[in-house]
Amino acid sequence: MTVLPRTVSCRGHDNATLLTLRTLMHMPAHPRTRHGLTWTALCAPLTLACASVHANEPPERTGPVRAELGFERITLPGDEQVGLVGGSVLFPIAERWWAGLAVYGAATGQRGGLFVGGAELKREWELPWGWDLGTGLYAGGGGGASAPVGGGLMLRGALTLSRDLGPVRAGLTWSHVRFPSGDIQSSQWGVLLSWQRPFRYFDADAAGQSQPAGDATGLGFRRMAGTVGSYSLRGSDSRRIGLVGGRAEWATATEGLFTGIEAAAAASGGAAGYMEILGTVGWRIAPWTALPHLTFDLRGALGLGGGGEVPTEGGGIGKLMAGASFDWGHGWRTGIEGGVLHGVGSSLRANVAQLWLAMDLEPPSDAPGRGTLTRNEWSVTVQRQARAQRNDGSTRALDTIGMKLNRYVDDHIYLSAQAHSAFAGGAGAYSIGLIGVGASTRPSGALRYGGELLLGAAGGGGVASGGGAIAQVLAWAGLPVTRDSDLRAGVGAVKALRGGELRSPVLELTWTKALGLGGR
Repeated sequence: MTVLPRTVSCRGHDNATLLTLRTLMHMPAHPRTRHGLTWTALCAPLTLACASVHANEPPERTGPVRAELGFERITLPGDEQVGLVGGSVLFPIAERWWAGLAVYGAATGQRGGLFVGGAELKREWELPWGWDLGTGLYAGGGGGASAPVGGGLMLRGALTLSRDLGPVRAGLTWSHVRFPSGDIQSSQWGVLLSWQRPFRYFDADAAGQSQPAGDATGLGFRRMAGTVGSYSLRGSDSRRIGLVGGRAEWATATEGLFTGIEAAAAASGGAAGYMEILGTVGWRIAPWTALPHLTFDLRGALGLGGGGEVPTEGGGIGKLMAGASFDWGHGWRTGIEGGVLHGVGSSLRANVAQLWLAMDLEPPSDAPGRGTLTRNEWSVTVQRQARAQRNDGSTRALDTIGMKLNRYVDDHIYLSAQAHSAFAGGAGAYSIGLIGVGASTRPSGALRYGGELLLGAAGGGGVASGGGAIAQVLAWAGLPVTRDSDLRAGVGAVKALRGGELRSPVLELTWTKALGLGGR
């Protein structure tokens, strides 16, 4: 008697084939059929079909990604204390070497709105009894809240002693923070928590192929939303501030719990330079079975914000929001919400209204494995605004460091989200947030060409950005460095849209890494 296996693995095969396999496996196992065929011969074509499916699937890549969150208190001139919260996302680049992006922001004191974004490099050594010693170097640009940061360049060196505590790794840090062109030099102790999770991705040239079943790819985000909103301040300051921004969400099932991060910057209302970064958690429900695409959301957010003379004091802010959204199909959803904004330990109070448009990055968490892989590009970039007008009437160059996230919607068109902060040119605290669309030629191993049209908000550092709304156009050419990375040079222009004198040529140098990530 031929013995049949009780399970057959054929991930990604169609339901009809799987049903046929299950039926055959549960039939009586006679030695031969009426026509003299053995069960092995009968199942052979299906076994070959399964093997063919696996052979046609794009190869999956998996590596670790680490998220870190730290706190330290730096000393400014005059013995002023400012608490800094730092967050970073790091990837392994060699044995016990990590690199990635990080952002620091004021959380206590009187400098709410001080933000610095940049890149971090770390090396670790294993010590006895489960301890690790880490060294790190960070360089970034930013400023805000009239802090004496000079041109905005921040350097930070650190030592970290840490130990694995199971779900997290905890550590004690000693760091030195310096703004070379400013007046801040400070050494201090701090604390650090870190988490590690798998980073699942595919080769960039797998874009367009069916997405194999499994957990979410990349950082795990399943939805990205662009937001437009307003803060109606209450009290003696009655400004109505317009903001543009974005929100990324994890675990976006049709109903239930969701978490995410959001960021926004002022684009109108006389608050140029205001920006915020918050974590959010909420609950989504679809109360009517007759209208399954209509949902109601309740969420809260907590984080850091400031600048633009918005009275956040230390920088802590929180929001409570309620709203409704509608799923239009094909992964697109729109929503409207309202709520309140409160400063943490400050007098800030505001009513909040917001509209958002979201695109699913992956199939919903309650129906995974039905998408198509997409090309995504992660970039680190340096820009020069060659003739940036200042509020005092002068014109001079300024330099920024930033990051870009590009997601392709077909072979040539991509959506782009970008953030940049000044590190030279006497414009410390000048920051930019942009969203828009781009077009490019297909990767071919030779030079690539493309262009971008972007809108967003900018302010701070004495730059004449008016109410904060800006537009930027850019043309670029890229030279391949490896199979999935290239070096790009770009030229374009930036212009203030509402009341500002800013109008400058832009030069750009960018390093870009391409990945295949999940899509709808």
